[in-house]
Amino acid sequence: MMQSTGRRFSRNGLVVAALWLATTAHAQERSSPADPAERARLAAQQAFNAVAALDQTQRDPTSCVGDACTPAMLAGRYRVVEDAFAGSLLELGVGGNYALQLALSPLPRSSKGQWSLEDGMLLLHPRDDLASTVQLVPYEARSAERAQLQQLLADLQQARPDPADRSGQGELEELQAQLADTHVAGRPLYVNLLDPMSGVASDGVQVVLELAQGELAAEGGLAGGNTYRFPSPAPGQVVTGLRLHFSGIGATLRLPLQPPLRPSYQVLFDGCAVGMCESETMGMVLEQAEGGVRFAAWGVGVFQRVND
Repeated sequence: MMQSTGRRFSRNGLVVAALWLATTAHAQERSSPADPAERARLAAQQAFNAVAALDQTQRDPTSCVGDACTPAMLAGRYRVVEDAFAGSLLELGVGGNYALQLALSPLPRSSKGQWSLEDGMLLLHPRDDLASTVQLVPYEARSAERAQLQQLLADLQQARPDPADRSGQGELEELQAQLADTHVAGRPLYVNLLDPMSGVASDGVQVVLELAQGELAAEGGLAGGNTYRFPSPAPGQVVTGLRLHFSGIGATLRLPLQPPLRPSYQVLFDGCAVGMCESETMGMVLEQAEGGVRFAAWGVGVFQRVND
């Protein structure tokens, strides 16, 4: 929602207003009515006019408030300064086109389309090609995720210093298998779907591993509905790709998997662009800020105007 702004006047501004009011009153002195009540009413009206005129002259001509907030005023470049998506860039064109770049690790996510302004909301209407809405993250690029798994493994090992303690041994072995550079025979494979654009969970997506002969279905989804666990391929089975079917797309989308086989894979996708949202529109709240406006995007951060 748009934040309201109050009127603020400097001491010099009040002096100017008073002088303006005194000059006006003096010029109209001979024509003023004799009735004291009427003179008071006129004086009050003149004071109101003076303040209104001062308010208008002091208002920043590039400010954007309420109905005065036009698309032309909003056009420009905006960047997320803090939060998890720091560095993300939003460009609003005068002609109604936009380009959004999310600084998401390990790969940035982008979207293009048209934008509009409605009821204090900046609405982004994506017009992405299907090829750019689903991306396979290279295993080598997932350093942050691997670091988290290594820390989790270290915590579990510290919590069980006794080698004879077999409790939680399966979880330890599973973490060790996921941290391996290549898939360990006899261990499950994992596929994680991540949707940073709209936050839509991947429930309902059909995910299978494509084999040189046939397909391998997932054993089930893990917590959050975004991670799929697959049984280990049998000896001689060669995994050639990953197939995903989204309810909003008629054809199955294939992502080829190059050897060597990895213990886990991650896929970035835009749920709205693949038909998983009731509306494809991404909304940002328009906020009044000192020196201009900014856009608050849920789950991403606050986009502030930049001049670079």
